Amino acid sequence: MPSGRRRRRKLGLISLGCAKNEVDAERILGAAAESEWLVCADPVDADVVVVNTCAFIASAKGESLDAIEEALALKRVGQCKAVIVAGCMAQRYGRELSI
Repeated sequence: MPSGRRRRRKLGLISLGCAKNEVDAERILGAAAESEWLVCADPVDADVVVVNTCAFIASAKGESLDAIEEALALKRVGQCKAVIVAGCMAQRYGRELSI
């Protein structure tokens, strides 16, 4: 890479739940692209993983917790640098989810 040129950061997104989350996911990806982030189809390839959660019913909460744990496992092994939890689970249980 030529000197003076920064490597573009890569964003991975896992979006779970309702149609509102789909819209929010599109907004997240659009904002990332406008900020010159590369969007990765596979979170394994990302520097930052966003987990857009759902907590509407018990099974959705479980699915969200599993996705968060998978993203955190990537961080623990150095695959990504950060995990961001968004969506209604983050709003309802933010304090409990804090790491």
